[in-house]
Amino acid sequence: MAAVVILVTAGTAMAAGSYPWRDHAAPFDYEFGNHIDTHQQSLTRGAMLEGFFYVTLQDRVDPDSGLPAATHGNCASDPDACSVGWVWHGTPATAQLVAHGQGQHPTWCIDPADIPRQPGYTHFHWVDSPEHAGGFALGDTAQGWLLRLTAVDSFFFEHHGGFAISPGIDFESHANVVADCG
Repeated sequence: MAAVVILVTAGTAMAAGSYPWRDHAAPFDYEFGNHIDTHQQSLTRGAMLEGFFYVTLQDRVDPDSGLPAATHGNCASDPDACSVGWVWHGTPATAQLVAHGQGQHPTWCIDPADIPRQPGYTHFHWVDSPEHAGGFALGDTAQGWLLRLTAVDSFFFEHHGGFAISPGIDFESHANVVADCG
């Protein structure tokens, strides 16, 4: 129950614009064991994962959207530059790597029965090694989390082609899941 209260309190802080980077201090001490840990803080509650996905605002505005530009940064190196871009919720999943193009998120296949019925679970991220997805071979399977990202503010996310982000469930910016493995 205490974790729920902390997450709700943190949610209130995020709505006001910020939840500070605390370098995986309890209770948000879950780590994936790879590169994503430089810009996420999460906790587990039973079999679920809840947490924060951080961005670093850039000193520019996207000319097309008029939104402030943001990227993922290394929050441990510059904690003051990091702010919450998304709140996420995750469920454990096993996925098979089915595609990985240069400069794109890897595409993972997940059994449709393992995808929650609640909309928005569009991003899979593995736990442990390798550090980056390039360390996997096509056909490899991995344990990890199927994540639903909910944006807390508006910004232009300069990642994999760029995305105008607005508050609410983000179906696109990190989408890397398919359910048809055939």
